[in-house]
Amino acid sequence: MQRIFSALITFLYASFSSAEIHTDSNYQLYFDSHSFAYSETAPIEQIVSDFEGPHFNGGENSFTHNFWELGVRHSNWKAAYVIRYDYSLHYTSDTAELIYGDKNDIAIEKNREYDVYLDLVHTRALGLKLGYQWQILEQFNIGVDISYLKTSELLEGKVEGKFTANDNDYSGEAYINYVYSQDNLLDRPTNKPKGQGYAIDLAWDWRLNSKYRMQGKWTDLLSKITFDNAPFTKATASSNRIDYDDEGKIDVKPLVSGTQHYRKHRLQFPRQMNVDAFYQLQTDTELVAGWYQYGDLNFYSLGAIYNTHEAVKLTTRFDFKSNAFTLGLDTSNFSVALTSDRLKIKNARTFGLDFATRIEF
Repeated sequence: MQRIFSALITFLYASFSSAEIHTDSNYQLYFDSHSFAYSETAPIEQIVSDFEGPHFNGGENSFTHNFWELGVRHSNWKAAYVIRYDYSLHYTSDTAELIYGDKNDIAIEKNREYDVYLDLVHTRALGLKLGYQWQILEQFNIGVDISYLKTSELLEGKVEGKFTANDNDYSGEAYINYVYSQDNLLDRPTNKPKGQGYAIDLAWDWRLNSKYRMQGKWTDLLSKITFDNAPFTKATASSNRIDYDDEGKIDVKPLVSGTQHYRKHRLQFPRQMNVDAFYQLQTDTELVAGWYQYGDLNFYSLGAIYNTHEAVKLTTRFDFKSNAFTLGLDTSNFSVALTSDRLKIKNARTFGLDFATRIEF
């Protein structure tokens, strides 16, 4: 934790030494919430319901990033209480097919080798955030947020191997290495670990001229959550106890050998980046091109912002990777935006909901 406090002291010193004197004494109470989920494999509701359902599209990635932030802004400063929930999965399409078949009682294909790979990160955290915004140039600003986070919910690790289903027999082996707060795979009783650490966000905005402006944000640019005694399992699961039932469905009773103990573990959140470029088409209309990156996934979008009133803006945007539309409303006191790739939310593979409100006093 010494590095965190050293970074915080440096951050505070730089803020005070470069800050301008503001005579505006107003405080702003604010609430920000952001939820975004994306799945290449099945509707989000179906994945939450333990994969049970009629829809399946293979794919290799699913994730959700959510935060809720309640705080106060004053001058260039802000301080807030934050809650966040993160779940990220990367897998092969074969792995998705095996899991989907198992959850929906679908017989697997014979005489085929399956490439098994799953990499996941999950945590639920809460903590405090401190932020400051610098005006570097007249038309260029930079903001830094530092969050101190604590969590007792953890799941991170990998499963990889091969599995072959033949006409009358089978063969396979999987290597497992993961840390957790609750072992849902092998049902090992454990003490919940407690982790603490930091996450640093960097935001900027730049007005190039009267027609063009840009803004961007790196979420979790730097992050580290440390668990001193995290339960872990490192094992090999062989196919010695895999069988088929009368309908050809896989019946998995693997023979597992390995190590279960406690170890020090450091978790890093997947980095995220948002970059938007704006063009003032008319007095009341702006065009926007966006780039959002989550880990190695890239999302590109185009949209428009309409000023329907002095303090009211309407936003529309289309994302080309997820085929999702965003509709947003922004006023002087609150903003809301809804993102979905389906008219029926229960069938959505991409879903986002943003809400923010602010009150000056």
